[in-house]
Amino acid sequence: MLSTRLAHRPARGMTMIELMVGLTIMAFLLLSGAPSLADWIRNSRIRSAAESIVTGLHHARAEAVKRNTTVRFQLTTTLDNDCALSPAGSNWVINLKASETPAGSCASDTSDTAAPFIVQKSVAGSGSSSTVIEASPNAVVTFNGFGQQTTTTELDLAPATMTILVKSASGTCLDKQGGGEVRCLQIVVSPAGQARMCDPSLSGPTSTQPMACAS
Repeated sequence: MLSTRLAHRPARGMTMIELMVGLTIMAFLLLSGAPSLADWIRNSRIRSAAESIVTGLHHARAEAVKRNTTVRFQLTTTLDNDCALSPAGSNWVINLKASETPAGSCASDTSDTAAPFIVQKSVAGSGSSSTVIEASPNAVVTFNGFGQQTTTTELDLAPATMTILVKSASGTCLDKQGGGEVRCLQIVVSPAGQARMCDPSLSGPTSTQPMACAS
């Protein structure tokens, strides 16, 4: 008889008070984790954009060596035919010839037989407007058949160390003293043509971190 009563006892659900307590705890946990989640998203977008740019630089250099000719890598505002070279460009284009610019023709099909001789192009990372790119001293680097930087004749740019800082539009970069919220990244292209990604917040004369930028 007892087992029969237990079998037919209705299942007990949550009371309204228990439900409200559970929802309050969940909301508190979500709100407490929101800042760290936002920083993680920003850091992920920065790394994605930086890795895309490094990939483009390595590809441009490899193409120059493989073809034994000059190959340009440049940052552009867009990938359509309104594109312009820009140190703050969030896209990159690789094309042949030191004197040939893809500006105004970025929507052209990839072809190494017709101007602007585009080999490859891509959006840097996710293309999110929350990621900011700052190249110095210019937006273009040209490689020769030895994989070294050479003069960009169209712009009369001599070989020079090129730095590209990738950061977030919101939140400040982490610094050597531990301030800031976002881990910004920097790409350095030497006159010898080598491209390396580093973390400015790890830099210093005594730093032994492999990701530290040269001081």
